[in-house]
Amino acid sequence: MKLTIARCHTDSSGRMPPHVLAKVMEDAVKRQMEACGWGRETMETKNVALVVGWTSIQIKRLPRLGESLLARIWPGRKKCSMHVRKYAFFTDVGEALVSAAVLFLPMDRTSRKLTVAEIPVLPEVVISGEADVPSLRRAFPTKLPNQAVRTVRAHEIDENGHMNNTCYLQWANELWENDHRRQHEPRSIWVQYANELMEGQTVTLDYAVQGQRLYVRGSVNQTDSFLAVIQYESPPVAGIVRKKDSS
Repeated sequence: MKLTIARCHTDSSGRMPPHVLAKVMEDAVKRQMEACGWGRETMETKNVALVVGWTSIQIKRLPRLGESLLARIWPGRKKCSMHVRKYAFFTDVGEALVSAAVLFLPMDRTSRKLTVAEIPVLPEVVISGEADVPSLRRAFPTKLPNQAVRTVRAHEIDENGHMNNTCYLQWANELWENDHRRQHEPRSIWVQYANELMEGQTVTLDYAVQGQRLYVRGSVNQTDSFLAVIQYESPPVAGIVRKKDSS
């Protein structure tokens, strides 16, 4: 997929935020499934949805306003019942910006439970430097001392009837204070989508900032809805080499 970064793709800093990157990834997998004869109409006829279980994104730098972007998608090896998709983003001159991997699970649209529906398994493709499959668990602090509350709005619901996976990323990133967001960029993102969120639900966001790492646990009635870990870094300054956070 090719696109030019327009104002609608960027935040106030002129950079494409992670949830918009994830939206492009979502569009890419839809196109890929349509090319295999499994578009929205087929999915609805078979009463199945392909939902995101885990996402991992590695960012060298965020795309900027006005840049021409190339997004690529290819299938990885199926992991248990999960379908694997790998992604990469480049500028039109070949600069590598972002790599990502997503684990998808088939869900029955009626029961809202995982299903063994026979969604086509695409042949594995291996590309040098591709993102690793997301780990299923990440270590979390014992205490998450900060808290916020969000309510799922109608515009955040997607065609599968639940909150779109990109909104979880947006919620998490917005917890990072505005001043910090101007001075830092996300470098790695890990999200586990534990339970779907529906319109009108009130979600408690417990979070902690340790160094330049943000930990978020979203829950409804004390049941986890999602977990997220985002590592931030200050943008590089010419002539200065910054040490990476090894925590």
